[in-house]
Amino acid sequence: MEKKRVVMLCILAAMAIAGCKEKEIDSPEISVLSPKSHEVINDKDSVRIEATITPNDRSVTSYTITVQTKQDKVIFSAQRGCDCKGQSEVIVKQSFMYDVGKTSDVLLEIKAILDDGKELREKVAFVLAD
Repeated sequence: MEKKRVVMLCILAAMAIAGCKEKEIDSPEISVLSPKSHEVINDKDSVRIEATITPNDRSVTSYTITVQTKQDKVIFSAQRGCDCKGQSEVIVKQSFMYDVGKTSDVLLEIKAILDDGKELREKVAFVLAD
């Protein structure tokens, strides 16, 4: 009986730690302006990605924009170097077109690398409609 309690406590502790790490993905230092969460975008229109990165007394050295399906198929990816030393805000603007065969839920991820090696991440789910 005691062994079951210990195992249950270990499982609960692991779930709590995993929950905390999940929260680190949504960085308050990255604000995605477009697309909005769960916004429906027609695949005949250009998908406009707009975001701001505010690195709080650090500098952005590079950032990556990735859009992928729920099945982890990458439909768009761009990596940009950034000579942004001393800039308090980095503006991210990118657009692309992608023709989907059927309406699909997709996930935008913006990842920024700072000069101290820290990674910032923000994820936004949206829909590409056929």
